[in-house]
Amino acid sequence: MSLKAELETWASALKAYDDQEFEKAISLFQEIADSSKILVNIGLIYATLGEHEEAVQQFEGATELDNFLAVGYFQRGVSDFLLQRYDIAFQDFENALLQLRGNQDINYEQLGLKFKLYSAEVLFNKGLSQIYMGNIEAGLADMDEARRQKVTDEHNVIDDAIADRGDGYTVFSIPVGVLYRPSEAKLKNSKARDFMGKAVCLHVAIIAETCN
Repeated sequence: MSLKAELETWASALKAYDDQEFEKAISLFQEIADSSKILVNIGLIYATLGEHEEAVQQFEGATELDNFLAVGYFQRGVSDFLLQRYDIAFQDFENALLQLRGNQDINYEQLGLKFKLYSAEVLFNKGLSQIYMGNIEAGLADMDEARRQKVTDEHNVIDDAIADRGDGYTVFSIPVGVLYRPSEAKLKNSKARDFMGKAVCLHVAIIAETCN
């Protein structure tokens, strides 16, 4: 598939998603599912539908294509947690933390995903997984480390969760509606290249006709 066709399919899939035509969006994304970004998108849609087994498979595929994709491990952990596979979720969050490489956050916005992954959120999720596994003190220790790395107002919930020893809390996640989206510039450049290609072909055709 040409770059132009791939971008057009990507844009069509996003429109279907925004129109809440989720199955159509998945079907369109599957036509171009050869990159970690697209697999993450499919996983996020399945997660929105509550189909977390399918979501896990997509996030796993994404991290196989990109071993350093912290957000892929993170979101796979979210789905594993919601499937009550707390030990696997814990490992997913461990992997996400490893790929943060000591940084407080990774901003994916420049890559088309309007999301910033914070170490505080990964640590909180890791701690909550431990608590649900029955490792209360170890989980609270992770949460305490998460508290020390708080950045946003949303992270204030970490203090409440520690006070309540994690009871009744769930994990941080990529918000519903956030997907990888190609930049407007990339879409415009693709259309411009297509126009130039047609112009060159037309010019060649005119020359050929003149020569004949």
